[in-house]
Amino acid sequence: MLMRWQKAALTVIVLAFLTLAGRSCIQRTKVFTAEPSTIIKNSDRFSNKVVVLNGQVINALSISGVGFYLLQDEKGSAITVSTQRETHDVGTILRVKGRVRKALQIGAASVVGVEELERKQIGFDKVKKLMKVLSIGQIKDEAMKYNGQPVLVQSEVVEGADILSAGYFIIADGNEVLTVITASGSLRIGSIVQIFGVYNKIAFMQGQTIDCLIEIERKAGK
Repeated sequence: MLMRWQKAALTVIVLAFLTLAGRSCIQRTKVFTAEPSTIIKNSDRFSNKVVVLNGQVINALSISGVGFYLLQDEKGSAITVSTQRETHDVGTILRVKGRVRKALQIGAASVVGVEELERKQIGFDKVKKLMKVLSIGQIKDEAMKYNGQPVLVQSEVVEGADILSAGYFIIADGNEVLTVITASGSLRIGSIVQIFGVYNKIAFMQGQTIDCLIEIERKAGK
């Protein structure tokens, strides 16, 4: 039989273990409040962390049966959010809780994004759209500035492929090229197209590191 002091020591050890286990659980479930722009610039820091972020839906799409939407903060940066539910209308302002992934699969490519856990609508407003057309060279020359930013670009389609009802196409401007991830199917090679989308400085596609544009809308170029 255990002596009184042994029982007391055992009790202390058990309580200490439970306290440490409790703290460990709290650390594993710690939630960070962040903006899309902050997550994009610090993807290593936030990778696999649970975050809460506010923003406006500037595009909603479905690729291969999975829903995605682009959530834009007040600074103009946007991040891709995946959801297992119906997406909200464009213009909806949301508070989203989700887990950050450095390689969130969206169509043919994977990008920094958030897997949605919970969301709540907190408002609605008209989405402001850009008017100034940038060249691919301008975007690449200031890639850090435009990373996560909606941009407007006009170029010629030089390559394309449809994958599982989604796809991608590549646009060229002189020697500069840019991959466009789309849920609307690729375009005919030689087409001149104007694309409004969110630029991602680092993405992964077919085992390669690329930069890409996630398409929001497109129209025939002039």
